[in-house]
Amino acid sequence: MKVRPVIAALCRVVASLGPGLATLTPELFRQAKLGREHVAAEFWKMLYCLLRQVCEDMSRVDTPPMVDQVEYVKAALAHYGYGLRDLYCLPADGSAGSRELLLAFSWLLQKINLLKQLMNVHRLRLGDETSLCTCRRADALDLAEEAVTRSRAWVDIRRLQCLHGKLCFRWRALHSAEHERCAALYKIHSYTRGCSTDLNTDHLSVMETRLIQDPKHGTEMLQLLELESSWLEAYLEWKQCEGIYWQWMESVLNAKLEEGQASDTQDHANANKVTVPGQLSTHTDNYLIGEIDRLSESLGNLQKELQQIVSDRTALWHEKMKVTERSRLGSEELELIKRDVEQKLTRVRATSERRGKHGNFRLVLQASPTVAGVRRSLPDARRGEGALTASDTIAQLKVTQTELRDQLQKARWLCKETLEEYAERLQGVICIPPMKRAANPADTGQSAPL
Repeated sequence: MKVRPVIAALCRVVASLGPGLATLTPELFRQAKLGREHVAAEFWKMLYCLLRQVCEDMSRVDTPPMVDQVEYVKAALAHYGYGLRDLYCLPADGSAGSRELLLAFSWLLQKINLLKQLMNVHRLRLGDETSLCTCRRADALDLAEEAVTRSRAWVDIRRLQCLHGKLCFRWRALHSAEHERCAALYKIHSYTRGCSTDLNTDHLSVMETRLIQDPKHGTEMLQLLELESSWLEAYLEWKQCEGIYWQWMESVLNAKLEEGQASDTQDHANANKVTVPGQLSTHTDNYLIGEIDRLSESLGNLQKELQQIVSDRTALWHEKMKVTERSRLGSEELELIKRDVEQKLTRVRATSERRGKHGNFRLVLQASPTVAGVRRSLPDARRGEGALTASDTIAQLKVTQTELRDQLQKARWLCKETLEEYAERLQGVICIPPMKRAANPADTGQSAPL
């Protein structure tokens, strides 16, 4: 089977899931493999559209200027851990990097299962669902230490404060919107209690309430289901011939590696070229010959010293190996090591058992006593295994909150020590910490002075 029909199937899936990507064709992929820069803008647009939907869980995206699209794509790829630096060095106007973008797109297909995430964003949600993620992706203290040790560049504090303020404002807006959504769901669930025929729930969902209120929504739902079926058919066609695409991507990667080796060889050849502008004087020739002899003698001495150091290190390593072979651990020490390993394994098991939940969960109102009695009599398969309750989730979030506060305190102490180190290097400068704000009387319960 040829690769063009396979890429055409992939283009159909992407075009159906990404609005505004109907112009994606197999010819663009072929041009990107050859490194044609005039197709780079189409790939920047495609990656921006797809990553914006996946990262922000939205089916429709806007089209900002190309500079903003390039910046967003680079930030999203860095978030997912894409490590090829050539992509981050591409210009911000989106005029180059077609092959790099093709490799990044294929990496996303394999790394984060991009197509499945897009179908999850566009799928029709019949129940009242919410997304929950309590996974621990990275340690905040490790991130702080890495930022302190590796990032020594100048950072504008005012810009960071502005970004922090925007983040807090949007977080409060999102929190208030979720409060309003939960309040509306509670009203619908409580008013429709006893109307559902489902044995697991005794109330209607928002979609069922809309269908009862206006049956015309059933036609719209049927159209959405047919559209989703077309997506699934295109995705199934792509999965049946996916292996041919990855074989083709191996040729793309080999082409990139060959081009990189050719450029390195050319740079090395240019560096070895020596141009002589004209006849040098006898004095200059003698001076250069003397310098070359002196450098050759220094190089020989350094080589002898290096050989001596290597021989000394080798002899020392052999002595240590002999000492290690002679000294054997006793039974008591082995028992201590065994206990230590068992304790660490126990900690790992405990950590894996309380690993956070991730995914979409249906919101169901707590059942009444009669329905709860019916639910207890149902088998486990009908009750739904892996269900979460609000009390358990809140308890788990409180534990996570305590751990994050401890990490925040450690990160603050680390930043404080780093600032003290910087302050010691400054001469004639006095650092005065900011004043502590007085507690709000409304928070402490005290009356404000008149």
